[in-house]
Amino acid sequence: MSSPVLESSSEQINVLIVIDTDYVTAHYQKPSKDPNNPTGIDHNSQFMICTDPRGGIVNQGTADLQFTALPGDLVSFAGVSIYDNSDDAVVVYGIKYWKGDSVFNQFVPNLVRRNGAAQPDTSTPNGLPVLNVPQNFTSFDSKVKQSGTENFYVQFGLYQLVNGESQNLFGYFYWDPSICVK
Repeated sequence: MSSPVLESSSEQINVLIVIDTDYVTAHYQKPSKDPNNPTGIDHNSQFMICTDPRGGIVNQGTADLQFTALPGDLVSFAGVSIYDNSDDAVVVYGIKYWKGDSVFNQFVPNLVRRNGAAQPDTSTPNGLPVLNVPQNFTSFDSKVKQSGTENFYVQFGLYQLVNGESQNLFGYFYWDPSICVK
């Protein structure tokens, strides 16, 4: 007789944010340089993609993503520019309560270092076999504390490529998705 499989009561929910930095820089040419007072932007340059362990995702791939979580779930946000952060770069630095129920605990930045991350080998015609190189990955994480519906701000810094080498701050921005915790 086999033992019952125990299921964890919490799930990991990952949200990847891709920002069209060309759109942002063209439409918001004098953004805030103060991370405590970012510039609000419309919903035309952000694309959020979410894992779906709980079901109920609405507007996948848009700036108006809505997803479902349960208390105890870990929610991680990671951001990247449409250039994969190689030209312009995006750094998510804040998830702030806006209105509704306060469902998140404090968000914190986290770093994971993979010593053997896969990277294409540029010396071969197709990049294969890949090279395994050290690489850092960052996210902004929180554990869900309670049920409810929260509207929140996603805050990010946008860094523009200067002189082909450095990425300098262009400005700080935010917009407002939501989460439903059952």
